[in-house]
Amino acid sequence: MELISNDIFLRLMKENKAKTLKELSNIYGYSDNWATLTKKRDGIPFEACAITAKKFNLSMDYLLFGKENNSIDINELKTSITEGIFSAVQCDMIELKKDVKISTIANLITSELVENGQVKVAEEKKVI
Repeated sequence: MELISNDIFLRLMKENKAKTLKELSNIYGYSDNWATLTKKRDGIPFEACAITAKKFNLSMDYLLFGKENNSIDINELKTSITEGIFSAVQCDMIELKKDVKISTIANLITSELVENGQVKVAEEKKVI
């Protein structure tokens, strides 16, 4: 991933609802031309990103790199958990009762992680 100053400033402006670089500079309490000069030098406004991340509960990955999706595909999570349980059974680390299915345990673990907010689930993609 590459830090691209122009893209970072565009994201900062979007999140702060700033129409101009001057307005963005003023939001952070900097001189009117701070954003313009920093952007021209291809500078990375780490402090402004940190302030914005905290203020709007955003990730630094999003502000710095544009990486928006920090969530996990629920089906991938269930598959990984199922494979882990299967491996543990195969290695005799755990023993399942006769009528218990691995998929049932995987669903319970997945549900628990999602309900407790430990996993952010990606939105389902709609097929048109």
